[in-house]
Amino acid sequence: MPRLLERINFPKIVTVLAVTFAVALGACGLTVLAGSRLGGGYVTPLAMIELAVMVLAAAGLIVTVVVWVAASLIGNLGHKSSESQRLFKRENDDDQRKD
Repeated sequence: MPRLLERINFPKIVTVLAVTFAVALGACGLTVLAGSRLGGGYVTPLAMIELAVMVLAAAGLIVTVVVWVAASLIGNLGHKSSESQRLFKRENDDDQRKD
């Protein structure tokens, strides 16, 4: 399971869900505003669809953030090495390995 969580791109998922929520929120607001000004009941099904998209995106955001936090906590508990990591390869590393 931890290897599966390493492959998931949580920031991309959260970004897509947040943008979806924001667009659905704006569209639902515009639909309700247009429906109230025009007095037509034909926009109610569209508003309900947009409301459902908002609810699903919000639920997805909550679940994704909870799983992301849990995965980062599990990842931090499993990493117990105090060894420093090298960002760049040193010139003498190859010479030492050849000996």
